[in-house]
Parts: sequence; C-alpha cells; structure tokens
Amino acid sequence: MCRPPPRSSPPTEARTPLRFGYDFFFLQVLLTPLLQPGSADVVFDTLSYSAGPLPEQQLADTRLEAPVLVLYGEQDPWTPPARVRALERFAAVQRVVPLPGVGHCPHDEAPGTVNPLVLDFVRACAAR
Repeated sequence: MCRPPPRSSPPTEARTPLRFGYDFFFLQVLLTPLLQPGSADVVFDTLSYSAGPLPEQQLADTRLEAPVLVLYGEQDPWTPPARVRALERFAAVQRVVPLPGVGHCPHDEAPGTVNPLVLDFVRACAAR
C-alpha cells in the first residue's frame, strides 16, 4: 500500500503558493522529485527545449540593442546559478543580480525587492 510522505512544515519556496490555497501534500508530491540532485539540469534542458531559444542564444543575437537586467533567486532549485552568472559575458547584459533568500519566481516571491530594481534599471536606461 502506498503511503503519503510524512507531513512537515512547508519549505520556504512552497509558502507563497500555500497563501493561494494549494494543498501542502500536493506540493510535496510535485516538489519532491524536483529537489533531487541533477533535477535542475533536467528541468532547465526540458524547458529550454520546449520553450524556444536559450537565453544564451537570444543574448548572442547581434540585433539585440536593448540593455538587459538579469535577476535571479539564489534559492532557485531549478536554475543553476553558475549558468545565470555566466550571462554577464554578453554585451547587452548590464547587470546580473542574485536575490538572497528568493527562489524560482522572484517577481512573485519578492516584488518589494524586484520592482525597485526593475524601476531603477528602466529609469537609468531612459536617462541615457
């Protein structure tokens, strides 16, 4: 007989969805395989394959003239930080900003941190 995993307090990255009425057991079922070693590479490759060009391909496009701000959550279990930091090598990327204590959806999890950074970046670009 299958037993559900033991219930414990939700991990930090699951607390935001819980505010919207998701069942913690359901989130455990979804998150458990995604938090296994190597899962970040699998998820990243799957999403990149099905979602079109990779960020690296888009940033290498010589037609890109707009400056780029990259924000990422340091606690994101699915996006490899080294791969995000490596985006700094592209000319269009003005800044790569790690957000401590933030997971996969910084705009949802920390709008009070993300929004001012985006507004400051847009204002700086407009002033050029």
